Amino acid sequence: MLRVCGILLACLLILTVFGAIESRSPPDSSMVFLPARDGNQLDSNDIEERGGPPPHTEHAKMARYLVHKAEWVSMGSLSTVDAIKGYPMVNIIAAADSARGEKSSGTLYFYLTMLDYTAQDLSKDNRLTILLSMDQDLECSKQGIDPMEPTCARIMISGRAVKVVEGSDEYQFGTNAMFSRHPAAKHWLDTHNFFLCKLDIIQIAVLDYYGGPHYVTVEEYMKADPDSTSLTLSPREDPFAPEVRKHSDDERTITVKINKNSPVRHINLEV
Repeated sequence: MLRVCGILLACLLILTVFGAIESRSPPDSSMVFLPARDGNQLDSNDIEERGGPPPHTEHAKMARYLVHKAEWVSMGSLSTVDAIKGYPMVNIIAAADSARGEKSSGTLYFYLTMLDYTAQDLSKDNRLTILLSMDQDLECSKQGIDPMEPTCARIMISGRAVKVVEGSDEYQFGTNAMFSRHPAAKHWLDTHNFFLCKLDIIQIAVLDYYGGPHYVTVEEYMKADPDSTSLTLSPREDPFAPEVRKHSDDERTITVKINKNSPVRHINLEV
């Protein structure tokens, strides 16, 4: 019995020593790229959305809404890597169109570094396309809508990457926006020579409903106000909501009509 107790005490002592050594280990240098966390930082995007997304018929406002709430984009460029030169290449790029809680500017700002292939591609040909999905924060998935469904809005914005002039008012605005949404960005500038860019928009395609994409002009996009209160469709106004009609001549008969494009697949009736 004493031998067993001695073995257990020895194991406990070894675990304690290893724990102390691990706690003194130097921090991983890659940790500098992780967001600084504090008690006030939320795990999710805390931008006020003022009633949720706009109706799918307001394409310009939908584009502005998605841009405003996005904190990263899928960015496509033309590869300069020899083996796939000229092929489409894609990357995840942190972005912001304003600081948290501030009004939408409509302009996407982002940092690039020449250590990354996206900046290398854009330095040769600065044309790019970004993709934004409403499901970036699982807004669609939480409602049971697959991200590939047209009713899960997405936009494709094409244009050119433009370096923002350091020291300008726009540079300060874009820097504040990035630091607010991405606290880790403060370290990027010191460690890997990141520089601030913006997307100079040429074309905007919005797919937020069945029937194919809608094209929004840059002028329409910039005039749209995603911060204005959005209207939520009532069940009767929702084109996908089942229409329930009770027959006056037969109190025991109810007709349910469903749009053929509706995501509804099953209806359970209890009598």
